[in-house]
Amino acid sequence: MPFFTEAPETVATAGSSLDQALVLALLALPLAGFGLTALVGRRMGDKAWAIAVPAIVLVWLAALYLIFQTLVAGAYGEAGLHFRLYEWIPAGDFTVEVDFGVDALTAVMLIVVTTVGMLVHVYSIGYMAHDPGRWRFFAYLNFFMFSMLLLVLADNFLLLFVAWELVGLSSYLLIGFWYRRRSAALAAKKAFIVNRAGDFGFGLGIMAIWTTVGTLDYSDVFQLLPAQVESGAIEGWQMTGICLLLFAGAIGKSAQFPLHVWLPDAMEGPTPVSALIHAATMVNAGVYLVARANPLFAQSPEALLVVALVGTFTCVMAAAIAFTQKDIKRVLAYSTLSQLGYMFMALGVGAFVPAIFHLVTHGFFKGLLFLGSGSVIHAVHEEQDMDRMGGLWRRIGITHVTMLIGSLAIAGIPPLAGFFSKDEILGESFKLGFGWVWAIGIIVAVMTALYMFRLMGKTFYGPSNVDPHTEPRIHESPISMTGPLMLLAVPSVLIGFALGWPPESGLIHQWLAPVFHPLEEALHHGAADYQLLGIDGFLLGASVAVSAVGMVVAWRLFGFLSTMAPRPALVASLTARLNGPYRISRDKWYFDDLNHLLFVRVGGAVARALWWFDVHVIDGAVNGVASLTQGTGHGLRQIQTGRVQNYALGIAGGLLVIAVGYLFIVAR
Repeated sequence: MPFFTEAPETVATAGSSLDQALVLALLALPLAGFGLTALVGRRMGDKAWAIAVPAIVLVWLAALYLIFQTLVAGAYGEAGLHFRLYEWIPAGDFTVEVDFGVDALTAVMLIVVTTVGMLVHVYSIGYMAHDPGRWRFFAYLNFFMFSMLLLVLADNFLLLFVAWELVGLSSYLLIGFWYRRRSAALAAKKAFIVNRAGDFGFGLGIMAIWTTVGTLDYSDVFQLLPAQVESGAIEGWQMTGICLLLFAGAIGKSAQFPLHVWLPDAMEGPTPVSALIHAATMVNAGVYLVARANPLFAQSPEALLVVALVGTFTCVMAAAIAFTQKDIKRVLAYSTLSQLGYMFMALGVGAFVPAIFHLVTHGFFKGLLFLGSGSVIHAVHEEQDMDRMGGLWRRIGITHVTMLIGSLAIAGIPPLAGFFSKDEILGESFKLGFGWVWAIGIIVAVMTALYMFRLMGKTFYGPSNVDPHTEPRIHESPISMTGPLMLLAVPSVLIGFALGWPPESGLIHQWLAPVFHPLEEALHHGAADYQLLGIDGFLLGASVAVSAVGMVVAWRLFGFLSTMAPRPALVASLTARLNGPYRISRDKWYFDDLNHLLFVRVGGAVARALWWFDVHVIDGAVNGVASLTQGTGHGLRQIQTGRVQNYALGIAGGLLVIAVGYLFIVAR
């Protein structure tokens, strides 16, 4: 049974010319910044950022106005601001326009994308100060922002797909920025190829939508497709197929199992790239896609179940791998995979608002953690192995405090941001009847606290393991780097309470009600009985308790300030006892090895066999016919001498043969 049958009746507005101009400015500014920086950035030397960074600051200011108009002033109504720029593809029945829209979901995404994007740009001024290719870096950053903003602002599926591919291209450029490093070049190629697998499914899904309803505009698709399911014009399995094809694109872009393998390798890019891709922008695109297409997924409980299963498995798998990684950025990368799994887990059970709420809080505290890791790497002169750190909290105090805030937030410790969004996901899962999702989420909460405070312990606490030559040169990062850390720490502390209190009726719920209300109202029907049992208090207490347990265990094993010394002997003993699981986790569940076996070795062998067949059989047959024709022609050419007497002799011989043949036939 579909969850609801009718879309909410709202009337879209085109807004004023100023509003439309600001929407276009969100796209024009980063695109112009990209073009100008690419043209003249090399000549600007140390000031290569002087075009790109102000462009994104202006984007942020314009976005703030649109966010205020949409979420606070309600200037565009429940449907939001929608307008058409021009007709893009007029081809008979296939017509696609360049349409843009800003509704509540778009505005919430703009909060994260523009704010974190702007702070990443500012942070990069200091981080990339000594890189000779910084002009390229800032140009790529602006291009990435243009692509991501186009993705969020697009109002039809084809324009969304174009932006989707541009995001993939710009991420390829950023991940492979240090292209002279073989590892960076391979990581960029891996990200690009793996994403193409998901994008192929996404493209098929868009084609299926067009062939079914004859339009790609969001508003039309979200009304017509559910109506066709209700009328029986299309079967439920067809709706499920369309949703799963769209979800394939989300799996690739948001790095969910089995297309998750590109994201950890993306750490080869500069740290600001990691923050931009892993925190606030690219990896959230898949979550945004499923949330945007919620009227379609609402018609297919089977598709939602697949979303929940994929998210849950990814959540556990990535958290388990994060336990044993030594590279500080890789721990955070697998943490991102796990937290994205949390979001898809919430989407799959129908908790759409908690999923977007966690997207927002995660964007800020994960951006903080990635930029903080960059500050640590900068302080210890490009070292990323946590086993070669330790004791840094006294030397880089601002970085330490801000990363501690980020770690507490992601661990779900109240009253920090992650507590509110994580608790809503777990609570909604339980109350909607998905007890197994709640139980797995609780386990992952313990794992998250454990691996994050393992990171804090090995990086900041206990004795110093820093290289003796590097030790005297450890220093705090410049204000261009620590400033964004302090600014990101503020929402990491406050935004959860500001948007999520009181639970289930906070600002985030009020804002997103027009987008998700029909679905969530149906899903929450019958869940109110839990309130009488005091279940909310139990769920909240369980969520906090398991996070605290994970923290205490991590402090016991890896130390915390001077109150608890790290216990390397105990860690070594546990590792030896659990050697099998440890090796599986350390080797990332062998997914990279499996992919190498399937696609490089087996796939390579199949490709070589097909190549042999093509060269020796297909080409051989074609070339054989050509050789036969050429040889025959060469032989026949010998009789074309150009002499009349030879031709006369040939005619006489032919007549003789005919005469003899005729006499032979008559004689019989």
